[in-house]
Amino acid sequence: MYHYVRSNASDAPWYYHLDIEDFRAQLDYFEDEFGFADRDAFLAAVRGNADPPDGVILTFDDGLRDHYEWVFPELQRRGLWGIFYIPTGPYTKGMALNVHRVHALVGKYGGDAVLEPLLDVVDDEMVPDARREEFHTETYQNQNNTESVTTVKRILNYFISYGHREDVLNTLCEQFPAADLDPETFYLRPAELREMQDAGMIIGSHSISHQVFSKLSQSDQRDEIVSSFDYLSTTVDQLDVRTFCYPYGGFHTFTDYTRAVLDDVDCLFSFNVESRDIQPVDFRTQPQALPRYDCNEFRHGGASGVVN
Repeated sequence: MYHYVRSNASDAPWYYHLDIEDFRAQLDYFEDEFGFADRDAFLAAVRGNADPPDGVILTFDDGLRDHYEWVFPELQRRGLWGIFYIPTGPYTKGMALNVHRVHALVGKYGGDAVLEPLLDVVDDEMVPDARREEFHTETYQNQNNTESVTTVKRILNYFISYGHREDVLNTLCEQFPAADLDPETFYLRPAELREMQDAGMIIGSHSISHQVFSKLSQSDQRDEIVSSFDYLSTTVDQLDVRTFCYPYGGFHTFTDYTRAVLDDVDCLFSFNVESRDIQPVDFRTQPQALPRYDCNEFRHGGASGVVN
């Protein structure tokens, strides 16, 4: 699983990302150590028509333009394929996602600078107690953040009620204006999605707005899934494969109902975040929660950026 893959940027010194040279070195390592799974063999295994192939499967979340500028050319050069999970809200609403505004705040200013102003505008009413301990325990276990960055992310991505989150982010972005993102340049463009699918990449859904599904009502969960697939099916002239990955990931981020909706819309498989290999039994028992590792769990996968 990858997110930001880019060259080091001087205008955002704390951005948590994988440097492109480390990405290339990690692909070399994977090739030497494991090899890469064949695309058609993997899909046949998911469908129950073959045994699972050996090798690594590469997935890229969030529909970032990094993936067209840096990742896609490298995969093409090596004859590799990947699965790219796209949140559709930036296209249908013309706005950057709140999760990426959080990344921009701590990436451009650092956690220490953002935490105190955040605590000044958040009160207890905005932060329900019900799942605070669970989210504190289960989140950001594989990221090498400092405590201030982790605290900012937990408050804004998990703890805070979604009814207050955008207002709080708007207030913070008034104080830290460089955190505002231009969706036209930050995300993959529709034509680029089509080009990538035509070149053998798989385009999947990452919901509309990248929210924690276990915090949403059942009707909102269904809309996030159905509407995102509807948009992608129109944009890339029918999806080759229907696949989904959960925003944030981990079993604490979705419910049995989420999986049932994915089955209802004929989603072939979905990726969770769980640090283990896919086993043959997973295709039969939990096709809507296949495990995958974070790239930073492997050699050359350490995040760049001085995170304070």
